[in-house]
Amino acid sequence: MSRHVTIRLDEEFHDRLKARAAAQGTTVTALITEVTTRELDEDRERFLAGVEEFAEHWDYFQERFGK
Repeated sequence: MSRHVTIRLDEEFHDRLKARAAAQGTTVTALITEVTTRELDEDRERFLAGVEEFAEHWDYFQERFGK
């Protein structure tokens, strides 16, 4: 299920956004969705990389700080 979101943009920014979407052959909605999804995915990837790095050092933390 998709949700409808309303945002306010100044006129110049909206014009730039429309031009970028047109240049890419897409819609403003699709462009905003793509950019926000990419940003959220990058945050998730950074988080998971941090978890992985922590897991690699788990034995050290257990030895150093106990259980």
